[in-house]
Amino acid sequence: MKLAPFMQELTLLYSIALIGYILRKKEILPPGSERTLSALLLNVTLPALIIFGMDVSFSIENLIQFGWLSVMSIFVLLISSLFSWWTIKKLKIIKTQKNALEGIMIFGNQGFLGIAVCFLLFGETGVLFATFFNFVYLLWIWTYGIYLFARHSETLPWRSVFLNPGVISTLVGLIFMLLPGTLPSALSNTLELLGKPTVPLSMLLIGVLLGALPLKHLMSFIKSSHLWIASFYKLLLFPFLLLPFVFLSLPLPLIAVAVLTAGMPSAPTISMYAERYGEDASFAAAGVMLSTVLSCLTIPFLYGLVLIISSLA
Repeated sequence: MKLAPFMQELTLLYSIALIGYILRKKEILPPGSERTLSALLLNVTLPALIIFGMDVSFSIENLIQFGWLSVMSIFVLLISSLFSWWTIKKLKIIKTQKNALEGIMIFGNQGFLGIAVCFLLFGETGVLFATFFNFVYLLWIWTYGIYLFARHSETLPWRSVFLNPGVISTLVGLIFMLLPGTLPSALSNTLELLGKPTVPLSMLLIGVLLGALPLKHLMSFIKSSHLWIASFYKLLLFPFLLLPFVFLSLPLPLIAVAVLTAGMPSAPTISMYAERYGEDASFAAAGVMLSTVLSCLTIPFLYGLVLIISSLA
């Protein structure tokens, strides 16, 4: 897809977040709607989408693509996690904001917005590649992401860290991918119907989370240099780490999906984790908002950059 049509489609996607913001401000969606949407996304629609996306017939080609995307995902996650941890140690940050800031730097909206963007560009192939790339990421956000916020709790909920809908559905999807054949059409269609609302619901959730914040409160956070640093890391610095893979003669859709997915704005899940474990959820939501707004510019920029480098490689 060329850059101009892609930006038009991206604008339509972000308009759903604006609708969510208006609905929350007008209290058409009442207080507490964000919790309902979060529960629906995390426990129903996203797990269904993960399993549906990984329900493909086994082939050596898919296995190789899965291997390359997993390597790139591990590479960027390890470096971003270490670099974010080091940065947090150097910055002077309020205690209740440290974990949120670290999470904002590391974890992107890959399962929600990432899959939507890849679908806009490459159709079903984009969804498959994004799901492959997200395999390691989903395990990381559902384990290390929870640990990040719960590590100072009196009792660390290890069961929640390792046995939750995200981890279980990802492992189930991997098993289906490695088995011959696919699921029965009735079950596959059910998963598809349950999973597809993930994209609009996730964008709606972003708007609702932001709409729940007083505007003055939100603007005070937006002035924070820490959130601007976190957005720079998440949207540009960390996805740039994957650009050298362009020179390995890998298919363009494979590289583009990896770079774009790694460059997604911060995940709304971080706000959910912050609220659940008594951290500053408003600060986390502001970070998500800032990176989401800026990503309207950085996602097309990353895509254009990948196209240029690929043509030179």
